[in-house]
This record gives sequence, structure tokens and C-alpha cells, in this order.
Amino acid sequence: MVLAELTSWRTRWRVYEYVRNSLWIVPFLCVVLAVALGLVLPTVDKHANTTIGITFGADAARSVLGAIAGGMITFTGFVFSILLLAVQFGSSQFSPRLLRRFLRDPSTKAALGIFMATFIYALAVLRVVGTSSDAAFVPSNSVSVAVILLLLSMVLFLRLITRTTQGLRVAAVVGELGRDARRIVDRVYPEPAASSDSESDPALALPGPVRTVEYQGKPGVVQSVDARSLIERARAAGAVIELVPRFGDLLADGFVLFRVHGDGGVIDDQWLRGTVATGDERTMRQDPAFAFRLLADISIKALSPSVNDPTTSVQALDQIELLLRQVGGRRLTPGTGRDDSGTVRFCYQAPSWEDYLRLALNETRHYGEGSVQVMRRLRALLDNLREAVPESRRPPVDAELALLDSAAIRVFSDHGDQLAAAASDRQGLGGTPAPGHVPPPSAAAGLLPDPHVHRDIGEHAAEPGQPLRPPGMS
Repeated sequence: MVLAELTSWRTRWRVYEYVRNSLWIVPFLCVVLAVALGLVLPTVDKHANTTIGITFGADAARSVLGAIAGGMITFTGFVFSILLLAVQFGSSQFSPRLLRRFLRDPSTKAALGIFMATFIYALAVLRVVGTSSDAAFVPSNSVSVAVILLLLSMVLFLRLITRTTQGLRVAAVVGELGRDARRIVDRVYPEPAASSDSESDPALALPGPVRTVEYQGKPGVVQSVDARSLIERARAAGAVIELVPRFGDLLADGFVLFRVHGDGGVIDDQWLRGTVATGDERTMRQDPAFAFRLLADISIKALSPSVNDPTTSVQALDQIELLLRQVGGRRLTPGTGRDDSGTVRFCYQAPSWEDYLRLALNETRHYGEGSVQVMRRLRALLDNLREAVPESRRPPVDAELALLDSAAIRVFSDHGDQLAAAASDRQGLGGTPAPGHVPPPSAAAGLLPDPHVHRDIGEHAAEPGQPLRPPGMS
């Protein structure tokens, strides 16, 4: 049982995630390589007849190596302090759930690794200068390598500072997150949506009898599933395997993990448990909804009273719109996995179009309903999305527009503010709609003009029973 757990797909996934998210492994490997070079290169120097760099005297070599070693350890501590401050700023400014993305940055790992390797290598070479059987021996080539490592450290430091400062810009954070999310959507939903996509497959004919497999282990959220192995094992057993929790759901001892239909008990329970990876935090690998969660976090964080930065929310909505347009154009049937013959062998709960729409927009609408800029950007997003998605997916968009209209009436008592909030503006503010543009029938539905203020809005006042038209719209 222990051997099966050690060789399971879940263990391999955990090792992969640990290596990917750990900040110490790359520096450790660099230190090991530095120790090896510090032991080998001086020996090579004894038998070498050429010099690759500067020829050093014993005193000069000691001074150079000592300065490099002493300076690099202080420098590494300084850089590490800067990185901690940058990570703290990023997680507090955007979302704590983005901390893992900062830790995965290969530039950070490589820079810290080279800094520590330079320090260790300089110490390793310093020990042999003038202390071997030949008191006059100076490993000039080895000292030159230390100088080269120092120069490489300076280059990596400049790259690290540039990437760190640029990477903390709002546009860079949401842009990189959006690009990663679109790649995940392409992988999870490769098929285009049909114009009459019904969001559902025909009812699955699940064989019987059914048995349940409970989760065992530390509490954690579902991160990933080895769907390929589950499909192959189910095909061999003539069964259908149903994953009960959704991606991102919390599991603990005793929670139902699988329902296995028609296998006759031949599929081992422990093997099944080994196909589900859990951890302390969600990942986007098989969970596109987590990308919407991160972007929504950035948006609502910017709308908090302590930050009050609606422009950042608008930038997050730009990426949310791109993702919604992409998801809206893909086939979002309930999650199924089929074998080579087309028979369903694995099924799981997948988010619907309505789920994605609510996850992406509801919180921003709720927390941003007092901001004209956010309301206008949301309306532009929904108007454009309505035109881009198939007909069968427009009713949920219309429902979101109706909620946006209701919020405008509830929050803004002044008729002019209601008119401003009713506009569709892709920039939030500053992008006046072109004259003659008429929004979809659902846009601004129910926003009736106030007859007491028609003199203030002049020609923009609407007739009773008609939608409001913001200034610049006819």
C-alpha cells in the first residue's frame, strides 16, 4: 500500500508542484554545482598551461576572492529583502492568491541561485590560494571564473529588478494572468460552440450497480485529476467513473470522492484515490474558473474603500471580457471523458455558462455599483458579449444587464448620474458613445426619465416608457 502511494499519479503531481513552487531548489542546485566547481577547477588549474583571463598574484587573488565572497553574501541578503517587500506589496495590492505566481518566477530562482553560487565558489577557491604543496600556486583560471560569476550576478540583478518592478504593474499582472487563462481555456474547451448549444449532453446511461469511494488523507482542495488513466481503467472494467467534487472543492476524510458505476469492484479504491491531486490552494491547470476568481479578486480589491482605484478594476474587466468571449464561444457541456470508441467512461461537474458569468461579474457589479466608471465598463462588456455569444447564451447576459440597470436606479438618485451610468464605455470614462448608437433592447431597460429634471438634460431626455439615452446617444 505504501509502495502504491509512493508511485501513484497523485505523488508525482505533488512532487511536480512542490518543485515548481519551491524557491530553494534551484539555489540549492546552484550551490552544489558551485561546490563541485570549487573543488575541481583548482585541480585542473595545476595541470593547465594556459590562462583564460587575468593572471593573479597570491595577494591579489585573496583580495579578489575575499571581496567577492563578503560582498555577495551581503548583497544576497539585500536582494532577498527587496523581493520580500515586492511580494508583500503584490499580494496585498492585487490578491493573496497570486503569491504562488510570484514564487514560480524563474528569474527570481536563477538570480538567487547565481548569487549564492558565486559566494560559495569564491570561498571554495580561496582555500587553495597559496596553501597547497606549492605555496606560490595561484589558480588564476579559477579566480577568473569567480570574476565571471560576479559579472553574471550583476546582469541577473538588473534583470531581476527590471522584471520585479515591471511585473508589479497592473497591466503586466492582469495581462499575464489573462494569457495563461486563455491557454487553459483552449486546452479544456477545444470545441467551438454550436449556434444552438444547449449546454447539456443527453442523459448518460450509467451502468449499475454503483459504489462509492471516500477520500482519505489530509484536508485539501481538488487541484487536478488524472483523467486519462481513469478513462483507460474504466474502459478495461466496462465501467463509468464519476468524480463527485468539483475542481476547487474542499475534501476531508469521509467525503465521497468517486461513484463507480458497473465495475463489479475490480477497480482498486486506493488506486482511484491516487488519481486525484489535492493541495492547499486551487490551480488553473484543469480549472479555468480559478482564472476568473483571480481576475475578480483583483477587480474587487481595487474597489475596496481602502484602495478606491476603479481604473484597476476596469483593467481587470478588460481581461475578463476577453476570457468571457473565449469561453462563450466554446462548447461547455458537462464534463465527460470518452474512450476511443466514443463511450463515456469518466464524468465530473463542470461550470456552466451562467456560472462563469456570475463568477466573473457579480462581485464587481456589487462592489462597484457606486462607481460610474465601473458601471459604464460593465455595460460595454455585456453589450459586446451579447453580440459575440450564440443566441442560446444571451438570456443570462440580458439578466446581468437588467441587474446592472437595477443597480443604477438604486444607487444614483440624480437623473444625470443615472444617464452617465447607463452609457456603454469600453474605457469606463472618456470614451463617449458615437452618435446614433442604440444599445440592445435589454440595455438600460427600466431606466425611466425623471420629468422634473428634463430641462437639465435637454434633448437627451427620453419619452416615457423608453430607455434612457446617455448624452451623445440618439
